[in-house]
Amino acid sequence: MGGVVGSPVDEAKQREIKELIETVLKTFTVQYTKAYGIALLKKIKADVNAQPEDWKLDQRPDSKPKEPLKEGLLTKQGAIRKNWLKRYFVVRPDYKIEYYETEEAYRAKKAPKGVIAPCGYSVKSDLAKDMVERLAEIAEKMGAQVSDLPQPDKMPDHCLEIHHYRRRCFFIHADSDQEKQEWVKVFRQCAWRCWGFENEDPVANEAFKEAIRRTRWELGRWGYWSYGGTETQILCDLIVNELNWTLLSDIFYNLKGPWAVRWKIRNQLLKMLDTMVSAAVGPALKAMETAIKTLRGRIEPMIREKVEPIFKVEEEIKEKIKDACLDSINPTLSEKVAPRLAGILQIMISPMTDAFAETRNVFEKLIQDLVEKVEKDNGFGSRIDAHFRSLDNAPHSYWKMRPAYDKTDVMEDPLWVLRQFFDDIHPWSLIYEAHGTLRTILDNAFYTFEEELQKAVEDTPAKTDGAAAKTAIEKCRDSVQEKFSQDAQKATLDYYKSIMLTIILPFLQKIVNPVCKPLIEPIASAIPDAFSDIVDIEEMFDDTLEKIVSGAIETVVDHVNTPAEGGE
Repeated sequence: MGGVVGSPVDEAKQREIKELIETVLKTFTVQYTKAYGIALLKKIKADVNAQPEDWKLDQRPDSKPKEPLKEGLLTKQGAIRKNWLKRYFVVRPDYKIEYYETEEAYRAKKAPKGVIAPCGYSVKSDLAKDMVERLAEIAEKMGAQVSDLPQPDKMPDHCLEIHHYRRRCFFIHADSDQEKQEWVKVFRQCAWRCWGFENEDPVANEAFKEAIRRTRWELGRWGYWSYGGTETQILCDLIVNELNWTLLSDIFYNLKGPWAVRWKIRNQLLKMLDTMVSAAVGPALKAMETAIKTLRGRIEPMIREKVEPIFKVEEEIKEKIKDACLDSINPTLSEKVAPRLAGILQIMISPMTDAFAETRNVFEKLIQDLVEKVEKDNGFGSRIDAHFRSLDNAPHSYWKMRPAYDKTDVMEDPLWVLRQFFDDIHPWSLIYEAHGTLRTILDNAFYTFEEELQKAVEDTPAKTDGAAAKTAIEKCRDSVQEKFSQDAQKATLDYYKSIMLTIILPFLQKIVNPVCKPLIEPIASAIPDAFSDIVDIEEMFDDTLEKIVSGAIETVVDHVNTPAEGGE
């Protein structure tokens, strides 16, 4: 690190940093390889045991937005000169955010001035508060007083930040607070839904996420970690976080001299560490990908050939795990979790019921708009599917869905209160999952309506007869509404169970996993050598624990009367 002025990192410390980078990468490589075999087995198991789900609505095969989700003029701060320039922002269907010099440039299909891939980012709406908190955090890490630090520049009114703690941040302001809040909600949806992984293999994606989780556990980092981006970005973030926790905090705290000098040294160190970490991660990931391809070629034929014996071994071992660990799990479950289940459920019931009522209103309004249009135009015309554009776009439109989303957003405050006990809760993640549930059911409702309507108008005068078109629409609408009500109820119950598991499982894992680990280690010897790449004792313990928790949740949820019937 010779390029750092007055560097506090001597050769011994440099060796420590390099060794820690190597340790994290070795740990991740082992976990990724193991997780890939397990994920591949799960996929094959799911294929073998696939059962049709009891949904009444048809499932749209490609549920993606087709048009930009939002467009508009905002003012963005430049990356280098820090000047403020008007830019025309476009939220793409893949949730990436483009900005153009002008609206005319966008309409002329010119290249954007920039593209923001917001996966892994957060969107800050109260910059004054956030800047103060950030300064306090920096001061604490560097052993300084907040008053010693230079105060941040005053931002314009109605300003927001698309923020990442390691990557480039984007400061943007609107012309009014209302406009700002609208963009904040859309940008937060983008940060939640934008997909960063570059590997197209879904098995590899699941294995990567599981390996990140298990690597953190191996490093002693329990609990939820919010991350996003490409595989390279995420792995770099993981390593830099570990460096911060283990080595850098002491280095930064003990920096001496005027603040400006300390700040310069800190930033130079971080820049050089980023270079070191990136240089190590790139080749490591390529080597992992090569090893994974070899592993899949070796184990997939064996899994498919011996799938039933593998299932049998897993079930036998899970029973042994349950027998060994139940006495350690049950006290925590009954004393610390079970008494809170009903309260967690109550947070969700009214918001989800009201949100599905609003979602049904969206369906009914757009169908009524279609009725009025065909009456005015005297039928569908030559192409009935030309009328489906507004229906297809509606589930993905924040503005169309806003009345429903607003109903679920009221869960934010009570979910934050729950963090006093379940400290891994991230309320907006849970709320965005509710948005996704609403969006999926509405999308399937419109798809089912479109499929039924096209069949209903065959060999009828509906193309040129407004009355016949109206009759066909209303008949299909009534059919779909009944299916909508049934699927809304099922989706609501599934949401309750999923969110309660998301809240409870990490909390329970932190308590019982360390206690149960020595209890399950001897059971690992029961795994046949031939299955050691795909059957893992820790994964089976996690699965066993999840089933135990799910059973407790279902006991509570299955007694709930869920009136998710659109308010009827």
